[in-house]
Amino acid sequence: MRPLALLLIAGSTLLVPARADEPKSNSDFDLVKVADGVYAATAKPGGLASGNAGFVVGDDGVLVVDTFFTPAACEMLLGEIAKLTRQPVRFAVNTHYHLDHTGGNQLFAARNVPIVAHDRLMEWQTTKNRRFLPAAEDLKKRRDDAAKLLSETPQEQADKRTQLERQLRRLDAMQTIRLTNPTITFGSGHMQIHLGKREVHLFTLPGHTGGDVLVFVPDANVLFTGDMGWSKTLPNLVDATVNDWIPSLDKILSEYPTAKFVTGHGQVAGAAEIRELRDYLDNLRGRVKKAIADGLTLEQARQQAALPEMYKGFAFQNFAQPNVEDMYKELSGTK
Repeated sequence: MRPLALLLIAGSTLLVPARADEPKSNSDFDLVKVADGVYAATAKPGGLASGNAGFVVGDDGVLVVDTFFTPAACEMLLGEIAKLTRQPVRFAVNTHYHLDHTGGNQLFAARNVPIVAHDRLMEWQTTKNRRFLPAAEDLKKRRDDAAKLLSETPQEQADKRTQLERQLRRLDAMQTIRLTNPTITFGSGHMQIHLGKREVHLFTLPGHTGGDVLVFVPDANVLFTGDMGWSKTLPNLVDATVNDWIPSLDKILSEYPTAKFVTGHGQVAGAAEIRELRDYLDNLRGRVKKAIADGLTLEQARQQAALPEMYKGFAFQNFAQPNVEDMYKELSGTK
């Protein structure tokens, strides 16, 4: 673990001048006040944020939790912070390496703002994230194809044109992403950051990626879970170990029973939504265990281990079958 003293003295801070105007809504995220000086930025479908982020305002600085999918969305978040406080942004935290939570890292690195994360991000941030960020030539081709299709789409096909315009905006934003590592990491235990009198506690738990950091604000009783928590949304299990994740969620529910949870996806949650996620993972594990015991192949399990009705209202329904596949591979030892 890098010494905490580095956190308190490292680099310059990101100064964001305050403005008197009120925060404005945008097409990328909603800003939600969770507690005094604690805010969630919940991503909107189809926007440039993709994953949730947030920030904590203290007496002498601001800590940002996650940096969205694109630098453009992160710039908008910094603008919202500037409307609410004159305090400088002193720290950023990556809850895990996935690009929808780290795509704005370059903004902080360019200004020498420390980025805190799990040790594993030094291995994964600029390597594993390449599967979520196409090569520059591929992005350019996709953009050119979308622009051509837009130019050929009649004005009266307004819905199709809007979809293509959003696609172009997203591709333009993706072209600006530069995969950027954190600057301070730790692999276990706890880390404390002081924002004047306000303390923020960072700690790790296994489950979602094997390199996850959670952020707790004790005086506000708010826990930023990153993608260890999902609110009424089917989770991404591509890197997950569900057999570790369920006990981690049990630990969270036991130790933070009355907290408000800023999850990685979905709205700000309470314990009920975290328990829903825990029970979904347990239900998934049970369904796939039975499929394996019944001798089903992976493809048969994907088709027959159907999503229960109680979860069909969750967001990200496209994860239903991949969740079965990832669970099957974990239980059969092939993941």
